[in-house]
Amino acid sequence: MASIVTYDVPEKHREVKKALFALDYKDQVAGVSCKIIYFPNTTVYHSTKTPKEARTDVQAICTKLEIDLERCVATIWDDWSAICGEDFK
Repeated sequence: MASIVTYDVPEKHREVKKALFALDYKDQVAGVSCKIIYFPNTTVYHSTKTPKEARTDVQAICTKLEIDLERCVATIWDDWSAICGEDFK
């Protein structure tokens, strides 16, 4: 099962994302009508984790980095629609 998770943190955005990348999360996926779909800044995708596992990963990273996790939503990546976006510079 693939999942997408989006979160808000007040600081250390790059550190959170880097830690998620180390767990094989991605900030982009291959598209159909567009070559690559780029997610919003604090949204990531994992090809095999459940939403509960994804949420738990974000919580654990925030605890380790000693930052507040203000909001977090994880769901199954299914039946979606997207604006392709552009690569982060």
